[in-house]
Amino acid sequence: MIREQNPGQRYNISVLFVDDNETIRQLYRRILEKHVTHLYIAENGSHGLELYQKHKPDLVITDMVMPVMNGLEMVKEIKKFAPDAKFVVMSAYSEKDSFIESIHLGVDGYLMKPVEAKKLLSLIDEFAGITLMKWELEAKEKKRQEAEDNMKKSLAEKDVLLREVHHRVKNNMQIISSILSMQSRNIDDPRLKEILQESQNRIHSMALIHENLYNHKSLANIMFSTYIKSLTGNIARTYSNQQANIQFDYQIDDAYLPMDIAIPCGLIINELISNSFKYAFVNTSSGVISIHFKNIHDNEFKLIVADNGVGIPPEINILKTKSLGMKILHRLVQQIDGEIASDFSNGTKFIIQFKSTNK
Repeated sequence: MIREQNPGQRYNISVLFVDDNETIRQLYRRILEKHVTHLYIAENGSHGLELYQKHKPDLVITDMVMPVMNGLEMVKEIKKFAPDAKFVVMSAYSEKDSFIESIHLGVDGYLMKPVEAKKLLSLIDEFAGITLMKWELEAKEKKRQEAEDNMKKSLAEKDVLLREVHHRVKNNMQIISSILSMQSRNIDDPRLKEILQESQNRIHSMALIHENLYNHKSLANIMFSTYIKSLTGNIARTYSNQQANIQFDYQIDDAYLPMDIAIPCGLIINELISNSFKYAFVNTSSGVISIHFKNIHDNEFKLIVADNGVGIPPEINILKTKSLGMKILHRLVQQIDGEIASDFSNGTKFIIQFKSTNK
């Protein structure tokens, strides 16, 4: 269906018209220059190729049979560097082979000469609509890409800022730990020294979380298996002068935990391992501390910290003990909405089960 044309309508597209006949070139110049923004006229395919390379028009209208370089040869050459270029070919000959070849080349229209002005303008109107739609889509895509780039830039800036925050928090905690260490050197009371050392270990367990977040790609979650080994190594060094040969038994699944779960879990491990070092291996030269961390179902985890030491006497109720470490332990389990169980039949064993939703 051919739409009604406004005789004075001008289309916001550029057109390259190629024909070897001077009379036809002048005729279509008078018709087309009133209706398109830019019009370029070429006398053969070679000239048309040159003008296309220079001006990149939106539409090429070309005769098929011309000297020097015919229309289909020009189309082939242009398609090599501009595969999306739009072409309409004209011919006074109804040649089947040429028609099939033009289809294979991917031309967008085929007209038989002589071409009526009304039909030609209708064709240009159609291509102008397609071109306009293409420009609108390109403009939208450009805006989308700019918005995406700005978002990526903003996220990258926030990433750097958040890493710097974790780095500074870790450094500040290390400063606090160093101050406690200096203070303990001026104290002779062994019990006070022990309290300060326990505080240092708790601070270090939290600082390790921030160090892991600073050094790894994710700023929301940490690889908890790596963190556990770093944490236990630090605690073992703290008590290295007090114990002869304490081994660790690790059975740890690889899993990421968010910071609000990882910090309480790290403190839980710190309390339980510290207690094992202090109380489980009295008058013995060796022992084993087991740390098992299992992803038992989706984001449901089980943490087991156990030792093969002397255990806890049955007359001691850990739920009612006044020990600061046990009070901290139960508060931390509540903080992660977990459940705690214990078994003192063979040494000391604590089982903590909790859920986590990775962010």
